[in-house]
Order: sequence, then structure tokens, then C-alpha cells
Amino acid sequence: MSAGSFQSLKIIFLLSALIFQISCEVKDQVMDLSAGEEADPGPYEKIHSLSGAVILKPWSKSLESWNAGGSSYYVLDVGDAKIMEFSAKEGVIIRFDQGMAPKDFESLIGKRVELTGHYVPKETGTKPRGQYPRGIDGKPKPRGSGFKVQSFKLIQ
Repeated sequence: MSAGSFQSLKIIFLLSALIFQISCEVKDQVMDLSAGEEADPGPYEKIHSLSGAVILKPWSKSLESWNAGGSSYYVLDVGDAKIMEFSAKEGVIIRFDQGMAPKDFESLIGKRVELTGHYVPKETGTKPRGQYPRGIDGKPKPRGSGFKVQSFKLIQ
């Protein structure tokens, strides 16, 4: 083996060892960050409180009704309040978390309530060969957004 070949192998070995050492240090730093700090919840995971009047809307051939799921649905009318995201003309489409059901809201129609929960983003999901609204680009309109209720209380 010539001296030049030996020198080249030595350089390659040293570079490999250096790269390995740096990658281990970076991995340790990333693990330290993820173990020590909890990420702030995103806007859809953060718990919010909204107040307004509960209304029951019938199915209609509209994008709002499509977003709600294709049958009658509950909406929280927030009036002029500033909220993170409107999913209905009047406010938010009410979605139900575990332990909550639409029947829990039958007696609340027309009454003012405070809802605690989190926003739910729209999702694009359609059945093949189904009928659904499409945007100008030909893609299916998303649906499923609203406000998932974890708890509520009546406001006087």
C-alpha cells in the first residue's frame, strides 16, 4: 500500500468519525429539547370558551350544510364576537365530543350558553363516485369543521 493511499484512508476515517460525532451531538440536543419542553398546543388543540345562543338549522343544499354533515345541525350564534374561525354564518357548527350528544342540546335551542371545547379543522374526504360540492379547481369542498364541545353551561 502506498503512502498516498494510506493517507487518503486515514482522512476518510477521520472525516467519518467526525461526522458521526456531530450527528450524535445533534441527536442528543434534539432529544433534550423534546424531553424538556412541551410544544404549545396548536390553534385546533387549544381549549376555548365561546358563548352565544344555540340554534338548530335544517339540512339545506348549501356549503354550510355540507360542512355540517348533511342533516339538521346545531350552531352557536356568537353575534358580533370575534372568534378564531367561523364554520357557520352565525358562528360555529357544534360538534360533539365523547360524553356529549345532540340530544343534550335539544332543550338548549334558543338559549344562551357558554361552550368549552376546541375548534375542529375541515377535512377533505369523499367517497368515490359520490356527489359532493366542488371548488373552481374541481377539487371536493372540505367538510367537518366546527367547535367540538367538551362541556357547556347555561348563561342567564
